[in-house]
Amino acid sequence: MASATTRPTFSFHLSHPRPNTHFSKSSFLSLYKTPKTQTHFTIRSIDVSKEDKRPTSNQQSIPTPLESPPQEEEPKFDKRRLEEKFAVLNTGIYECRSCGYKYDEAVGDPSYPIPPGLQFDKLPEDWRCPTCGAAKSFFESKSVEIAGFAQNQQFGLGGNSLTSGQKAALIYGSLLLFFALFLSGYFLQ
Repeated sequence: MASATTRPTFSFHLSHPRPNTHFSKSSFLSLYKTPKTQTHFTIRSIDVSKEDKRPTSNQQSIPTPLESPPQEEEPKFDKRRLEEKFAVLNTGIYECRSCGYKYDEAVGDPSYPIPPGLQFDKLPEDWRCPTCGAAKSFFESKSVEIAGFAQNQQFGLGGNSLTSGQKAALIYGSLLLFFALFLSGYFLQ
């Protein structure tokens, strides 16, 4: 087989084969010079943006430093903000702050004969932590804050009553499930 090569018939002609790279010193110095008329202009200028009146001869346009800025009004408080309370779910578990013992209402305390299901508020006054002997005031509730307001918990398909961790597990779990479902389509024959 014979092959022929051809050269392109078009050509580029530059009018100046080399760019002019010679600069005079005066062109560099002109970049650093500032005009003197600009400073003269700013000295004699008057700021009238804050005034709508024409300046008169007996009024001075220069503000005195003794003037205080106008006081800002207090932001208006919306009374509906008091109704917006996050829902808090009591887990029935109270933890001792000194030793970390956890009292569970569903289990009770077999060492003091407290039956299972007795609420923490109804414990006897002389009840103390079984491990360190701390009073009831040292215990803090391990309640869970549900994302959303308490008045909105009855709406929806049950998603409003989930905690933020449960919602995250539900969302990412369903994404993982559908990812596995779509990958299993490659194994079908």
